[in-house]
Amino acid sequence: MINKILTKNFDIPQNYEDFNIIQNLIHLDVLTEDSPGCLLFLEYKDVYTVGRFTKNKEYENIPFVRSSRGGDITFHGPGQQVFYPVLNIKKLGVSLHDFVDLMHSFLIKFLQSKDISACRSKKGPGLWVDGNKISFFGVAVKKGVTLHGISLNIKCDLNKFELINPCGDASIKVGNLKILDKIERNRLTNELGRFFLDELKLFLS
Repeated sequence: MINKILTKNFDIPQNYEDFNIIQNLIHLDVLTEDSPGCLLFLEYKDVYTVGRFTKNKEYENIPFVRSSRGGDITFHGPGQQVFYPVLNIKKLGVSLHDFVDLMHSFLIKFLQSKDISACRSKKGPGLWVDGNKISFFGVAVKKGVTLHGISLNIKCDLNKFELINPCGDASIKVGNLKILDKIERNRLTNELGRFFLDELKLFLS
């Protein structure tokens, strides 16, 4: 079944609201067709997004887009690799809790392969390197199929994070993994996809 999972790369930065339509169409395909899922790799144009439970008044001075994911406010922009695995976890037999763990563990292993030591934190979902948050996680599940996923800071404009409390936490410091910018983008997304599928196979074995 895993061999049927497709991969789609989007080469130019996407408008958040426009891409949400694309993601929902792919979600519908996964839900209605005989497919376990599709891995989406992209970057966004500059945008602040907030999770579905965040109150509007908290960020009334910052233009943002409301997302169907969980979590609080974050920034997306060029230089940040976004990875959305739109997967039928119900069909695959993966719980949401296990899916969240799987997403973190595959990325930790990928970064280890690049001699980067990343870890989770009690502050919440995402990964930290040298005390800086470098990866953000937000997901939704609709009818057993996942939406959204992770973002990985590589060379994005960190100044944009200074206007917000990332993930609603003023104590969070944000960083880039500029060493990954040396990797050609198609190779980077191919490796991320391979590490993710290997971790999924390991979980299902």
